[in-house]
Formats: sequence, C-alpha cells, structure tokens
Amino acid sequence: MSLICSRSFGSLGSIALSLSFIFLSACEKNSGDANAAPAARTDQRSALALGSDPAYPEIDIPPVWASDGKLIQPKDFREMVFIGAPLTPHGLNDGKANFPEFHNVYVQPAAFKAYRATGKWPEGTMMIKELQLVDDPKGDFPDGSRLLPSGRGYFPGPVNGLDVSVKDSKRFAATNNWGYFNFNHAAPPYLAEAAVKPVEQCAGCHIANAHEDMVYVELYKPILDPLPVAKK
Repeated sequence: MSLICSRSFGSLGSIALSLSFIFLSACEKNSGDANAAPAARTDQRSALALGSDPAYPEIDIPPVWASDGKLIQPKDFREMVFIGAPLTPHGLNDGKANFPEFHNVYVQPAAFKAYRATGKWPEGTMMIKELQLVDDPKGDFPDGSRLLPSGRGYFPGPVNGLDVSVKDSKRFAATNNWGYFNFNHAAPPYLAEAAVKPVEQCAGCHIANAHEDMVYVELYKPILDPLPVAKK
C-alpha cells in the first residue's frame, strides 16, 4: 500500500513539476511579449508623428487649422525646442519700445533638426513666441533695470501674450510663404484660435528686415548652431 501510494504521489509530483515548468515558460513568454508590445506601439507612434499631416511631411507637430482658416493655438508649446529670448525693454527705448517683453521663441523638434541639417525651415514650421514682461517695469534705476544678487539687469516676470508664425507656401504665398497670428497680448488664457494678421501688422516688417526666410535668424544662432564638441 505504501509503495502504491509512494508511486502515486511520485507520479503526481512529476505531473505537478511538469505543469509548473509549462506555466513558467508561458509566463516568461507572455512577460516578454508584454514588454515587446509597448515598444512596438511606441515605434509606431513615432513613425506616425513625423509627417502625420501630408501637407507637412517633415514636421512632427503640425499646425492645426479650423474650418474657417484660423490657426488653432498650438498645444504644449513650452515643451518644444526653445531657441532664444530677445528683449527690447521700455527702459532702453525712452519708455516707448514696440515690443518691451522677453520674446521666448519655440519651434517644433523636427523643424529645429531640419534647420540644423539643411539651413532651411520646412513647410509647417511654427515659430511660437510667448511674451514675458520684465518683473518690475519701473525698476530700481532710470533705465528700468534692477539689482539682484546676480547683478544689475532685466529679469523675467509674468507672461503676457502669444504670437505664432507658420510657414506654408500654399496658404501664404503672398507674404513670402509665412503667415502671422496673434493670440492676444495679455495674460493667459490665450485665444483658442486666431486669424492671420494683415501684412502691415506683421509680415511687412519681416519682409523688410528679416533677410533669411522671413526669420530673424541672427537672434537665435547661438542655440540653432550645434555646440562644439569638447576635446578629451
């Protein structure tokens, strides 16, 4: 009896052990599949992002248009590539600067990479400019500057407006392929969408003064140019 029981339990143990190996193998396979699947989906999303709009094949985050031709406010633009922040404060322009704020300028990652590679801004490039006031318009000195532990200068305060220019040779052929949009010069929230501005309000100044594809590139070259490689 004991021998039969021993053999029976031995057989059952072998079966259990075999089943455990099968189960573990299945788990490992499923675990591997689970790890592999998100990577495939991520790759697919990345592939779809670049050129997802046929009108802008080189762009990863394309401009979005309303049915009436207005530009929809770009989402999450602060997560794009920052290329510079020119400043022309009132204090250095007799209190009458046309654009007294910091101009924090962003472009899409794909547009940034394309410009570095080719020296050209691709169709669908958005130059997104968020305006940021100086922290104290009166300042500590007659020129409006202030003194902080880092030294005397102009320091960023609240944001105060959003402008966007879009390169689209079909929509804006009459203004050297760029259209200009204002989403309010005021504190957020900015407008959800905006109509293209008349030539005399924006494009005209760029036509007359921005001599590289309607962009004041010299203001952004320090960031547009790659960093030199450090020598070991």
